[in-house]
Amino acid sequence: MEEKFVILIYEKEIKLNQILKEQLSVLDIYQIHRATDEKNVIELIETLKISLLILNLNNISENLKKFLEKLTFKNNFIKSLGYYNKGYHFINIEKMEITLLEKPFKVSRLLKELEKLLSTNSFQNSEIFLMNDLKFLPYKKVLINLNSKNKEHLTEKENKLLLYLCNNKNIEITKNVLLSSIWGISESINTHTLETHIYRLKQKLYKLEPKSPFLLTNNNGLYSFKF
Repeated sequence: MEEKFVILIYEKEIKLNQILKEQLSVLDIYQIHRATDEKNVIELIETLKISLLILNLNNISENLKKFLEKLTFKNNFIKSLGYYNKGYHFINIEKMEITLLEKPFKVSRLLKELEKLLSTNSFQNSEIFLMNDLKFLPYKKVLINLNSKNKEHLTEKENKLLLYLCNNKNIEITKNVLLSSIWGISESINTHTLETHIYRLKQKLYKLEPKSPFLLTNNNGLYSFKF
């Protein structure tokens, strides 16, 4: 089985907590855990390999702040995304690498920031099975057919593109979103960069598994990755 991003949500407001879980659960690349009190936060962090922590910074006490700061020295989790109420004081966890959002915000904004954070993490030491016999190793930038033992090496951008599509499996994505996420290119720029990389990536996938078209587009120019 492929390794999933393990996300821990700490939000005392039950409705928002549930909304975040529902939105993130759409993508089965994520394994979602929720905590509504500090004791539960600590228990889950100590028992799970957390990839990302989403938390309401107004919910944090000095004790939890100290616990989280200690984790930075152990590298227990990779990224953090925190939000806080506009006009209210929040506890700043200075030693943590954390992306900040000010409330109120649209859930779509949080999801966009989340995608940015996770798309930069190349699943260290992980493996993604695109099919039973076709494996993607992002940390090695390699595709391998387990039956034939044939391999295809990916460029940096091909690897990042494929990983991004895997993270957003079965979701239709616009060209502009892909260009911005992978290349940081403005929507106003007209370029064939994406089409070129999609074509080359398809060739490598088809070479290893010719009967399974993974990258698809529809009449509206939306890209999706299905496996």
